[in-house]
Amino acid sequence: MRMNLKKVPLVWIGFCFLSMLLGCASVAPHRAHPEFERRSQDIKGAGLLSPDIKIYELTAGGVRELKDDWCAKGKENVQGALIQCLRERPLEIKPIALEKRLEEEMEDVYALYRAVNTSILSHTYGQFTFPEKMKSFDYSIGSVEQISKTYGADALIFVYGSDEISTTGRQALQVLGAVAGAFTGVAVIPRSGITVLSVAVVDPSGVILWYNIKGGQGSHDLRNPESAASLVRDLLSGYPGVKK
Repeated sequence: MRMNLKKVPLVWIGFCFLSMLLGCASVAPHRAHPEFERRSQDIKGAGLLSPDIKIYELTAGGVRELKDDWCAKGKENVQGALIQCLRERPLEIKPIALEKRLEEEMEDVYALYRAVNTSILSHTYGQFTFPEKMKSFDYSIGSVEQISKTYGADALIFVYGSDEISTTGRQALQVLGAVAGAFTGVAVIPRSGITVLSVAVVDPSGVILWYNIKGGQGSHDLRNPESAASLVRDLLSGYPGVKK
């Protein structure tokens, strides 16, 4: 019986936790497995799985509505930027278009990845980190050997992103809040949309060798190729061989 993790809540979706993590700038540096340097030498070709990108419209009332066409555009922009950056290593990047027979298995793997993401954020970022996890970054999503072998990849690259785009009405409220604050000294300004993007390089055994997460509030738009490329470049800036 399969474990249903498709609806496991992500920690960074909560605004309070995101504010603590991101503020208005980038989050803490990347994380790497203790044996990253040794194991990464065996990675000649990496399989880039289709990025899991969710883009929402954020209304004046704070309601989030998922937009499928925006998700597709964001996925296209993020994937293109990832390929461009990672090929600088040099590293053979193989975009993976999953065969039908592997789609269900991949859904479960991605669900596990999202759950592990939550654990990584809780234990290695923010104010309440676990000392043992900070000392030895050791996380796994379970074996992905079958998928790696099928596509001839020495590692798989997982990418998850969430973006919120404020409506015109919400933007107007933000302006009004700022103006009111200037006159009264008490500003009540609705938050801007939050953008978060994470990446993990996973070996066939499922061990996460390298991980990073970046984002901000009101500073990115994954629908825009230049904005997406800038965030991806920042996300991968700590990976060996990628230019800053």
